[in-house]
Amino acid sequence: MNSQPDLSARAPESAPRPAAANTATDDDTAPANGTATAHSAPPVHGTSAANGTATTNKEKALWLLEQLVPGTGVNNLGLALQVSGRLRPDVLGAALAVVAGRFEVLRTVFRASSADLLKETVPAGEFAVPVEPLELSGGPLAEDLTAFVDRPFPLDGRPLIRVATATIADGDVLCVAVHHLVFDMVSVGVLLQALVPVYDAVAAGLPVPEQAVAPVPALAEAAPRPADLDHWRRTLDGFDPTGLDLWCGTPRGRQPVLAGESAVRTLGPRAQQAAVELQRAARAPMGAVLLAAYAALLAAHGAGPDLVIGSPVDVRGAGTGAIGYHVNVVPIRIRVDLTEGFRPLARQARDAFLGAMAHAHTSVDELAGELPGIGTSWQTQLFRHLFNFLPDAPVGELRVDGMPARLLTVENPHSKFDLELVGSPARAELMLRHSRTLTRTDAEALLSRFEALLVTAAQDPDRPLGETAGWSERDRETVDRANDTALDGRPATLEAAFTSWARSRPADVAVLDGDRSITYGELDAAADTVREMLADAGVRPAEVVAVAAAPGETAAALLGCWRAGAVCLPLDPGEEPARQTRRLTQAAAKTVLTGAGVHLPAGSDLTPALPLPAFPGTGPQRPGAPADPHGDEPRRDTPACRLPADEEDEEQPAAVLSHAGIADTAAHFARELGVGPGTGVLSLARPGTFAALFDAALALGVGGRLVPAPQKARTDAATLRATAERHGADVLAVPPGTAPRLLEELGGQLPGLTVLVAGDELSAPTAKALLAADCRLYCGYGAPQTTGWALSGRVTTPEDTRRGRPIGNTRAFVAAPDGRELPVGVRGELCLAGTGTALDTPDGPALPDHPGYGRHHRTGRLAQWQPDGTLVWHPREQPAADTAAGPTAPDAAADDPLVSEFAAIWQQLLSCEVTAQTHFFDAGGHSLLAAVLTQKVEDLTGIALQLRDVFEHPTPAALAARVRR
Repeated sequence: MNSQPDLSARAPESAPRPAAANTATDDDTAPANGTATAHSAPPVHGTSAANGTATTNKEKALWLLEQLVPGTGVNNLGLALQVSGRLRPDVLGAALAVVAGRFEVLRTVFRASSADLLKETVPAGEFAVPVEPLELSGGPLAEDLTAFVDRPFPLDGRPLIRVATATIADGDVLCVAVHHLVFDMVSVGVLLQALVPVYDAVAAGLPVPEQAVAPVPALAEAAPRPADLDHWRRTLDGFDPTGLDLWCGTPRGRQPVLAGESAVRTLGPRAQQAAVELQRAARAPMGAVLLAAYAALLAAHGAGPDLVIGSPVDVRGAGTGAIGYHVNVVPIRIRVDLTEGFRPLARQARDAFLGAMAHAHTSVDELAGELPGIGTSWQTQLFRHLFNFLPDAPVGELRVDGMPARLLTVENPHSKFDLELVGSPARAELMLRHSRTLTRTDAEALLSRFEALLVTAAQDPDRPLGETAGWSERDRETVDRANDTALDGRPATLEAAFTSWARSRPADVAVLDGDRSITYGELDAAADTVREMLADAGVRPAEVVAVAAAPGETAAALLGCWRAGAVCLPLDPGEEPARQTRRLTQAAAKTVLTGAGVHLPAGSDLTPALPLPAFPGTGPQRPGAPADPHGDEPRRDTPACRLPADEEDEEQPAAVLSHAGIADTAAHFARELGVGPGTGVLSLARPGTFAALFDAALALGVGGRLVPAPQKARTDAATLRATAERHGADVLAVPPGTAPRLLEELGGQLPGLTVLVAGDELSAPTAKALLAADCRLYCGYGAPQTTGWALSGRVTTPEDTRRGRPIGNTRAFVAAPDGRELPVGVRGELCLAGTGTALDTPDGPALPDHPGYGRHHRTGRLAQWQPDGTLVWHPREQPAADTAAGPTAPDAAADDPLVSEFAAIWQQLLSCEVTAQTHFFDAGGHSLLAAVLTQKVEDLTGIALQLRDVFEHPTPAALAARVRR
C-alpha cells in the first residue's frame, strides 16, 4: 500500500502505540483465559527467592488457562534466529547470563499451588539459563522449533526462559522460548538488541559495552485510573458477549480447545489501491480502514452486529526498552449496520480506536466480573476476535559475530481467540490466526472475502454493506455453478411425457399391481375415459377433483384430471374418514373419483362421487405420430396437484404443485437414478402422499413400470424382496417415515438396488449396510411447499448422508435471519426456489420474494454450501420438552450432605439460588472464581482439585461425584 499512517497519529502524545509483532503474531498479547489481556506484573524490586509476592488477577489468568489445557505451552512465546556459521554454546551461555542479570523481569519466577500463584525474583548471581541441544526430527525445521517452544514451563520456581541450538546444512539455529508471564512479542526486539552485542563482545574477547550491562528493573505500570475505568464502563455498558459466535466452522464447546493455525494472504494491486481510496474517502487512518473491513466481515459471518474487537497496544511508553508483558488488549466496540455503507463504518472504527488508545494504560481486566454478563469464563469473555495492525517496522540487517543472520518464524500451535487478523501494510499482507474450530479452508475464504470487501467498498463507499460484504468471486462462482440446474430436453408436463410413450409404445407395461398388469395403452384409454367423465360432470379447468383409489386406478385418474385441466387431490382410501372429510372440505373439491370397493366417509355427500370405470382391454393403437412432450408448454405453470404440506400438522396449508414442478422433479431423478423404458420403480408409498405421486411420475414419465408394493411390504423386508423379484423392480424411493428396521434390512434383501432415501432418515450404520450390499445409494432433502425433493446426491461414504445439490430447475440459497444470502461455508437457513416450489394459494400465506431468486420457500433448516458446490443440511433441532406437561422427578442428589455443602459454596460465590444441578459457569461463575472454588473444596474435603475438574464437573452434584472417586 502506498500510504499507511499510524493509527496513533491523532491520539495524544502520551497515548500508547499499537503493539508490533513478528509474523508469528499472537495470541502472545492475548489473555491466557481468552478474555481481555492482562497487563504486566507490578515491580518486584528487592524480592528475594525466599519470599513470594502475590500476583495480579491478570497473571493468575495466564496460570488458570494452563490448568485447563495441561501439558501444552499455551502461554509460551518463541523466537528463532538462523546464522550462516557456527554458534559457540559457551559464548552464548555467558551472553545469556549477562542479559538475564541485566533484566530483572527475566529472573522472575512463579510458584503455583492448587489455588494460588506467587512470584519471586532470583538474584542475578543465582540465575542461569543453560543452552540445550535442539532436537531435530529430520522433518521440517519449523515443526521442531514449534515443538521446542510449546514444551510447557512448570511453575515451580524454575526459570521461564530456555534456549537451544542446532546445526543444520545452512548454518546454526538459535531458538528461545519464554513464558508469557515475563515476555511479549514486543520484547523480542529488545532481547535481540541486548543479546547480540554481548555475544559479539564475548566471542571477540572484548569487554562487554557498559550500556549492555546496565541493570534494567522491571517496568512498573501505573495503577488503574478511575477516569479510565469509568470510560470502559461507559463504553461496554449493555454489551452482550453471547453475540460473538460466527456462523462458520464448528461451534465452540464449554471447554477451550485452544489449538490454532494461521493463513496468510498477500493483497493484490486492486485491493491495495482500494484500501488507499477508502482511506481518503472516509478520512480515516489505514488501520481504521482495515479494522472497519474486519468488523464488516465478522458481522457478515454472524458476529454482532454489536461487536467488541480486541486490539493489542504497547503500553511501555516511548524509549523504555523494557522486556516483560507490557501489552494491553483494548476493547474496541463497533456497531455494524449492514444497511449502511463502508464510509460511516470506517469513521466509527477510527473514533472507537482512538478513544480506546487514550485509555489503554488501564486494562479492562480490572473490570472482570463487574460488567453484567461479562466475566473471565470461556463463554463470557469480552471479545473473541483480535485485530493487530503493524505499522511500518522494517527489520534491519542482522549479524551475529560477523555472520549474516535472519529471523525465522516460529508457528504458535495455539489460538486463544476465535480469530486474529494481523494487517501488515508494509508487506501488503494479511494474516489470519484462527482457532481450529475453523478449518484452513474457512480461514482462507475469510481472507479472500476481506480482500473482495475492500475492492467493492472502494467502488461505492456508500453502498449498503449487506449487498456485498462476505462474498468473494469464488463464492459467487461456486453457488452460481451449483444453481445451474436447467434441464435440457425436459418434458413440458408429465401428462405430455406419458402420452408420448403411450402413443408410441402402447403395449409396454405401465403398472404392475399385484396380479394385474396395466399397459400404457390401457392407461391412456382409461385416462381419456376419466377426462370425458369429468367433462360430463361439469368439471371446469382449475377445479379440484379428488381421487380415492388403488395405485393403478389413481394413475389413470391423475392423467384424466390433467387432460381435463383439473387439479388433482389424491386421497388415501384407508385414512381416517374425518381426515378425508376435512381435506375434501378445505379443497372445495368439485367431485371425487372413487376406485373399486372405495366408499366415501359418512357426511361427505356434499361432494359427489364418480366411480372410476374398470380398465378396458389393451387400448387401441392411436393413429398418427406420438404426442409431442414439449408441446404442452403453456400449462407448465398451472396447478396440477394439491397435497398436504405436512401430514402430521393439519393446520399447515396444503401445497399446490405445478405441472412444471412435477415434470421437472421426475425428469431429474429419472436421469440421476437411471430410470428409463422398462425400469421397475418399486413403490412403498401410501396413496394420497407426495411419495406416491413421485413414484408414479418417476416411472410413467420415461416409459418405466410402476410396481406398487403390498401394504405388508412397508414393514417386512422379505415381502418387499418377493415383490421386487417377481416384477423385476430395481429402483426404490423410500417414503418418509419408513420403519428404520426395514431400511437396515434392505441391503441384505435387495442387493444391487438403486435407493433414494431422505438423508434425515438414513443413519450411518444403515448407509454402511446398503453400500456393503453394492446398492447405488442416493440421499435427498425435501421440504413442505416443494415437490417432495429439492436436493439430492450420491452417497459414497456412510457419514455423508446429508449432502446434495439442487435438483433440476431448482435453485437453492442460504440466508441470514435478515434475508441476506450467505456464502460458502456459512450456516444459515436453507431456501429453495424454482419450478419445484409450490404455488401460492388463497388459504395459505404467499411465499416471499427474493430479488435474485424470486419466489422461494424458507425451510427453517440450517444448511451451508461446501467448496465443491454441494449443500450440507443440518439435523432438525428437536423441540424442548414441555416441562409444564408431567411433574419433574425429584433430585436425589439434593439430599446428599456433600452436595448440599457444595451448593452452599456455589451460593456464596455466585450470590444466586442454587440447586444440586446449578451449572457454575451458566450461573455467572468464571475462571478466577473457579480457582477460589477449588480452594474451598480442598479446605472442606482435603482433596486438591484442578481447575479443569470444575469445567468438567460444573454442578454441585457432579463435583461431589468427582471428589468421591
